[in-house]
Amino acid sequence: MDVVSLEGERGDTASCLTYFETLAIARSAQLLDIGCRHGSFLENLRRRGYHNLQGLDIDADAVAKGEAAYPALRGRLHAYDGTVFPFEKGRFDVITMFDVIEHIAPVEAYLRELRTLLRPGGRLVFQTPNILIDVPYWMLALRLFNREKIAWMFREHCSLQTYGSLRRLLGRAGFQEVRIERNRSDTEFKKAHVRQTLGWPGLVILHASNHFPMVLYPNFWGHARA
Repeated sequence: MDVVSLEGERGDTASCLTYFETLAIARSAQLLDIGCRHGSFLENLRRRGYHNLQGLDIDADAVAKGEAAYPALRGRLHAYDGTVFPFEKGRFDVITMFDVIEHIAPVEAYLRELRTLLRPGGRLVFQTPNILIDVPYWMLALRLFNREKIAWMFREHCSLQTYGSLRRLLGRAGFQEVRIERNRSDTEFKKAHVRQTLGWPGLVILHASNHFPMVLYPNFWGHARA
């Protein structure tokens, strides 16, 4: 089945679907996507038979654009302030967070509160970049070679993690059975981005990164239980 994604979605929707589908999550699951933006990930799930879907994002304009493009998601995409969740505790079987953890400054407190939205044994599914790869990449890609630009980068990605710190963070937030895994790096989305920013040398590194040890893998994909 083809993957739909609106222009302006910031993440790799196809990769998120590829990873999600490895987890064999029931189509009846009550699911919340944090950082849903236009809702393309949720729309793809809907087309694959998932119907109990909700999304949250801090960008009200992005939510409105998504509801206009995906009429079946109207009333399921919600703008919020990034702190107060408009759902009752224990409502969801699954919460997804792709390219979100790194943007949240009080991230441990946020994850601890987020966990309360999951039923006991419910699952958090996530992806977040590796600080050891993310920082050098963006410094080269955006030519961030002065103090002001570097400070801007760390404001945008204020909670970047290593493999070890991510496991500890999730543990402190109360999650159990934490698994951090790989999902292929050289997707069409990533290749297009790297080709534009770093050219062919970047493409060589991107392909090689599929074989990097886990502590140096570009993005951490994983799941954990509430």
